[in-house]
Amino acid sequence: MRICCIMKYPPIQGGVSARCYWIARGLAKRGHQVTVVTNATEVEDDYRIWTSPEDIARLEAEFDNGGRVRVVTTGHFRQSSWYIPYANPYLTKLAALGTEEIRRIDAEVVFSSYFEPYGMSAHLAASWTGIPHVVQHAGSDRTRLMDHPELSLAYREMLRRASLVVTGDLDLSGLGIPLDRFARIRHGHLPDEFSPEGPKLDIDALVRRAAEPGAPGVNNTRPIDRDAVTIGLYGKLGEVKGSYDLIAALARLRKQGKRFNLVTLSNGREKTKFLAAIREAGIDDCTWVLPFIPHWRVPEFIRACTAVCFLERKFPVEIHTPSLPREVMACGTCLILSGEIANKPYCSPGLRDGENVLVVQDPSNIDQLAATLDQVITDPERARAIGMAGIGVYSHKPIDDLGETYEELFARAIKNGASPAKMDLGVAKHTWEEEILSMLRRFMPVSFRGLEARIRASLRGFLESFDLSGASMESAALAFADELLARDEWPSELAPAAVTREVFRFEREQLWLVVDVETKRGEAPFPEHRRPHAEAGVTKDGRRVLGALKPVRSAWVHVEQFAVDVEAAIATLVTGQKITSMPTLAEPALYVFQKRGSLKGRVFRINREARDFLAGCDEKRTVAELVGAGISRDHLYDFVRQLAKEQVIALR
Repeated sequence: MRICCIMKYPPIQGGVSARCYWIARGLAKRGHQVTVVTNATEVEDDYRIWTSPEDIARLEAEFDNGGRVRVVTTGHFRQSSWYIPYANPYLTKLAALGTEEIRRIDAEVVFSSYFEPYGMSAHLAASWTGIPHVVQHAGSDRTRLMDHPELSLAYREMLRRASLVVTGDLDLSGLGIPLDRFARIRHGHLPDEFSPEGPKLDIDALVRRAAEPGAPGVNNTRPIDRDAVTIGLYGKLGEVKGSYDLIAALARLRKQGKRFNLVTLSNGREKTKFLAAIREAGIDDCTWVLPFIPHWRVPEFIRACTAVCFLERKFPVEIHTPSLPREVMACGTCLILSGEIANKPYCSPGLRDGENVLVVQDPSNIDQLAATLDQVITDPERARAIGMAGIGVYSHKPIDDLGETYEELFARAIKNGASPAKMDLGVAKHTWEEEILSMLRRFMPVSFRGLEARIRASLRGFLESFDLSGASMESAALAFADELLARDEWPSELAPAAVTREVFRFEREQLWLVVDVETKRGEAPFPEHRRPHAEAGVTKDGRRVLGALKPVRSAWVHVEQFAVDVEAAIATLVTGQKITSMPTLAEPALYVFQKRGSLKGRVFRINREARDFLAGCDEKRTVAELVGAGISRDHLYDFVRQLAKEQVIALR
């Protein structure tokens, strides 16, 4: 198979880049010809892996069975690409180079991993060459980037036209993508290098190399204390990564006279702040901040540590599934893990705090974190025993299986052929009936269970009269739900009619959150004439004055009120219990339903004051005028900033 991969790749740091490396290598080991098109050599120094000549040689590969990996990178003509206003044209460069390579090797499929710029570039290359495009997302592109008002539409259109979408998130079906164009891949592939056996990183030697002229540099050139435990940390830095929690906890232990080495493989925009925090904490003489190293050498670092910390908390990407916990445990090193990660479904099975892992439920609780670290410092032999007990917690598939998995995906995409330029909506009505029932079952589960007979009896007649031309499955499902609401008939044996209706209304809004009907109607959350201007609210001295800004509410925000405690009703009904009666609330419950481009919508409850403020966000009055209209000033400005940050409103 001849495959063009447009994707992240070393020396870019991070989990996506590492996975892409092993995918390409796994495919080549199975005899496939893989061309990787990447902008990896242009990665900024903050996120660049430090590679030796031997490491660079590993980026390409050839095998006896004819399989090979060849790397084509951007960045050879930087000066000639200058234009105004300037931005590095990664997307265009990758699309052009990708198209050249597809034609040169006569590629049968193009694969991309991560939407920006790789997925978009591969989409263009596939559309120009007529070959199938298989796209895979990570966490931040699926949520943070896809929620961006000026990016989201492009990603949604790209996904609709992909031949295959590799995802574990079937919420994307709300884009109108048929379920047979989704592919799910289980996590758990690890290279053989991640094991207890193998060399340990010579940290002192790495320190000396990093301190040489032309090398990335290191904050501390002292040799490590061989008689002290070594606490390890690798990956990006930041508050949500627990980096500063770790410094605070170790600083406390240092003041208590405890000895340790803190060794990190880290970099990024937070590095300067991180180094300053280390100095202020008084642990700079026992801390070594080293550059990122290639993924295949990370096991050497893990084995050199007494314990490795992964303290992520309040991470903004909900579907984030880091592989670091599995990597550490596979090497037989004690893992100190945040409760947020330990409690994730993909991670929690088999974990036993104090036996095969050390869990810190909230790393920002410095007392708790310091106590856990002290266990490692005081009793390193127990820490080693915990690490060895963690080896068998997760079953790991060999990296060769990763190549086989993607081989099957690409064969499936090639068999199906390239996707049409436009979505085919001319499907049979019986198919619409099945799909709409499936959507209601998934996204309105309580209502579907209680009203299934009525729903089935009504849907066929609805479709007979509904104009399918130019419509989408998603818009039909919403229209059907609205028709049922208009009939106002609630023959459920599970709850009184008033409760059943309110639950149905609530779940109808939840259905709206996960289906993309606005895109096809050209309805943006903030239409062009209502988008925030950069100069809005800026005074002559350049300061932005919040009170002078005019808020406008997103068109993708619904505010609804409910006469009963609908959350309590759903919680009862979802267990199969019946509701015989439920009192009407003295004051209606108010909810905001906010749709996002990622279809990961938000539902949150508000009070009357917040409702009145949102009702006044019509771009006619300033924030100060809304306060003057009777809304309390207490905490309002913080509330407004948060609404703007979450894109519930825009400020002009």
